[in-house]
Amino acid sequence: MARTYLRKEGQASYTASTQSRIMLSRNYHVKYLLCKLTINHTNATATLKSDGFANLINAIQIVANGNKTIKHIDAKKLTYNALYNNGKAMENSVITTDGTKTSTIYFTVDFSRRGMVRPEDTIENSSLYTTFDMMIDWANASAVGTGVTINNATLEVSSNQMVGYSRNAGERIAHNVETQLTEEITSSTTEYQINLPVKKVYQSLLISANVDGNRSNAVINGIKLKSGTTIFMEWKADDIRVDNIDRHKIITNADANGLFLLDLVGRGRNSDALDTRGEFNTLELVLDVTKQTGTNTVTVYSDVFDVESSVEVKA
Repeated sequence: MARTYLRKEGQASYTASTQSRIMLSRNYHVKYLLCKLTINHTNATATLKSDGFANLINAIQIVANGNKTIKHIDAKKLTYNALYNNGKAMENSVITTDGTKTSTIYFTVDFSRRGMVRPEDTIENSSLYTTFDMMIDWANASAVGTGVTINNATLEVSSNQMVGYSRNAGERIAHNVETQLTEEITSSTTEYQINLPVKKVYQSLLISANVDGNRSNAVINGIKLKSGTTIFMEWKADDIRVDNIDRHKIITNADANGLFLLDLVGRGRNSDALDTRGEFNTLELVLDVTKQTGTNTVTVYSDVFDVESSVEVKA
């Protein structure tokens, strides 16, 4: 019988444009990490960008054994996970009035993927690793918005683990891998193609469109996911966004602005995922885009079901 174990992992302090490291514990099966970002800041007619203080972290990496990257995504993606899992962000306190203030935001780094029939398929057995690290790439204050000075900030990390948990005999080790790529849109076109890597099992793709760092519904008009002549999805972008709001019970519609989720495991079963390890040699994301005034970017976040050949418990 397994039991829950909650523990404090560590914390990292903000220094602009640097990288921090938190050495994570390596004892048990980890379901998720709970992260609290506390920011002391001075506002002078502050205007925050769409994702506010989440922009202060350019990337969070979870790396095992020094070379196995399980996560490499920005903090914004982790806040979006809460939006699509729960219909709203986690408990946050963001203050924009003038003066010296303290704001906080929460997010989780999930190993056991939420919304699945069996989230423990991808629970992370940290005891298998010689090192297990969180790397934090800090941005600078300009990424947050204008009229904001960052005095100091701290990221505190805690973990939810299972003591005494064991995978089934013969069950292969699997990971919930999250990555991202960003491209700049420099002109309008109905066929902007992004080539995605194959030999992977895709659970979802989340697309974010931004203009000067603010999420926008005006950049992407249509989205197609295909492999050669085989089309998996082809909808208008607004239809996808509205469907996401309905299906994921998003409380405030504006929270989904500029975001488009292609859910490839709608029933919560990994057997439904888009498996490109066999017959599909290419995977293309084709966007109908309209260039807006300013810097236009599109970020594609990939959630992949990564299955190893090894097992924890032999049959």
